[in-house]
Amino acid sequence: MASQALRVGAGAISRGQVRGGANRERLRTTLEAYVFLLPVVIVLLGLAAYPLADGIWESFTNRQVAQAGHFVGFANFTMLFHTAAYRGAVVNSVLLTVGAVATKTVLGLGCAVLLTQDFPLRGLVRALAFLPWAVPGLVAALGWRWLFDEQAGVFNAVIMMLGGQPVSWLSDSSIAMVSIGIATVWQGLPFYMLMFIAALTTVPAEIYEAAAIDGASAWERFRHITLPSIADVIGVTVMLSSIWTFNNFNMVYMLTGGGPDDRTQILPTLAYEYAMQRNLLGMGAAVITSALPIFLGIIFLLTRRMLREKGVR
Repeated sequence: MASQALRVGAGAISRGQVRGGANRERLRTTLEAYVFLLPVVIVLLGLAAYPLADGIWESFTNRQVAQAGHFVGFANFTMLFHTAAYRGAVVNSVLLTVGAVATKTVLGLGCAVLLTQDFPLRGLVRALAFLPWAVPGLVAALGWRWLFDEQAGVFNAVIMMLGGQPVSWLSDSSIAMVSIGIATVWQGLPFYMLMFIAALTTVPAEIYEAAAIDGASAWERFRHITLPSIADVIGVTVMLSSIWTFNNFNMVYMLTGGGPDDRTQILPTLAYEYAMQRNLLGMGAAVITSALPIFLGIIFLLTRRMLREKGVR
């Protein structure tokens, strides 16, 4: 009995030593991971977290150019919420984002499906399709401003050749936002095509062949195979594009500057007007800070949906 008790005790000590060694190894691995991540954390804090925190703090002050200002609480936000220009900018930002992102998603998916098919000069067609993504935003905005010009624009020249009347693409408040949307879709569509083509190439061809043998139509294969297979990529693309479109300052500022009569004003251009034209840096920061809940909501909803589809709670 004594020898058996000794063997049991020795086994328990051995198992305890093994567990202790495993715990020390996990601790060492965790510390090494944090050491390697430390430079990245420092860079993120310096380039992202600090400017963001400083901008949020500035939105609660009455800071102006060359003046430090002081804390005013929610006064800037209260003033904004009672301003018609701000409310209009919120509506315009949401409409532009939803309309442009929805259009880019549908067109991007359709073009991606077509560009994955075999046809002559496919590589050249793909290169031309991706070209707008390589054009700098300012250059693209200037190009579209020339196309929409009422006096010497290409669109009006074609319309007049066909016997029509010139259209005030950028000065007519009823169609100015539509014109901005067209330019925005043109600029962002290649990103959608690139992401969707990359995702479509990962779907095994055998699945489509088996579905076709079973009698599934092209629409059924697209609905039940293609869409579920690239759903995560669609979600990430929509999330990123929504943020970029919401902040599409260059296109709006160069085409209309927020006019006519603030009908195309969006939050980034309104923030620029407050901060750079009126020298109210605190108000400009408040405009951008007020949009943070929208960005966080988009990220939260899309991320939650993707995690739920993968079974992660």
